[in-house]
Amino acid sequence: MSVDILMATFNGGKYLRNQLLSLFQQTYSDWTLYIRDDGSTDNTVDIIDEFVSLDSRIKKVANSEKRLGPARNFLKLLESSTSRYAVFSDQDDIWFEKKLEILVTFAEKKFDESMPCLVYADGHAYSDSEGVIVSQSVSHLHANNLREFLFFNSGYQGSSMLFNQCLVNMAVSYKAPFYMHDDIVSLFAHMFGKVFFVPKPLMLYRQHANNVTGSTSKSLIDVVLHFFRRNAFVLSRKHYEEKREFYNEFKEKMSDCDRSLYEQYLIYPEVSLFKRMGIVLIHGFSIGGYKLPLIVKTLLRRPIE
Repeated sequence: MSVDILMATFNGGKYLRNQLLSLFQQTYSDWTLYIRDDGSTDNTVDIIDEFVSLDSRIKKVANSEKRLGPARNFLKLLESSTSRYAVFSDQDDIWFEKKLEILVTFAEKKFDESMPCLVYADGHAYSDSEGVIVSQSVSHLHANNLREFLFFNSGYQGSSMLFNQCLVNMAVSYKAPFYMHDDIVSLFAHMFGKVFFVPKPLMLYRQHANNVTGSTSKSLIDVVLHFFRRNAFVLSRKHYEEKREFYNEFKEKMSDCDRSLYEQYLIYPEVSLFKRMGIVLIHGFSIGGYKLPLIVKTLLRRPIE
């Protein structure tokens, strides 16, 4: 089955060549790469043109608009996807050679084409400055349902995903304001379809100063210090507002159970501590199935950024 690889670029000339070469090394070769540059001022476009001339599977998507930013650039790329499956690709990661093969094989066995389905895998965090792996995993939280997902301040890591055309079509039609493309794709899958996880590291996720979605923690101490940092909050305002816009767009299409659950999430930052604790406990909210961290966060942190 053909796969569309969707790569958004912007001033990535330092890293882009290595990522493109890792795509050439994929054991699964039935893919088309669509690249949309967002107005780079370095040599990114020159590298893209070079690789377009080398392989007919690489397509340069025309850009006649002002700079969109990474999230809208990726969502714009979805308009080019016509294959059964699609994947996002960052410009600066390095994929292991069996990444596509493993994800496509999984999707063929598990996906239901009548609904939006998504599978994501793990990866190693790779330090750009040190040249070594600094974390064995970049996917620490995994939700089985909406109840376990809503309190994520993110979606799943975009370039770790493979998803079906049903999900592509939903995301292309999405018109409400949003913060990150992978948040919206993850939310569609949890709300209306299925999400799967392959617990294998299938790429090097590069960590450097210009990471759009931030860096991963290097150690348990980093995680603990981050958890108890001063002025911490439970909900990121940008992600909360993004989820609120999604609710306004699709509340009529949600099941009664999901709509009720979603509404409890939305009132969470607006009520007292006592009521926030009630929302978490009565409705069984968790962060990826872990209830205690959400309870502790509710007790110790501001409700919203």
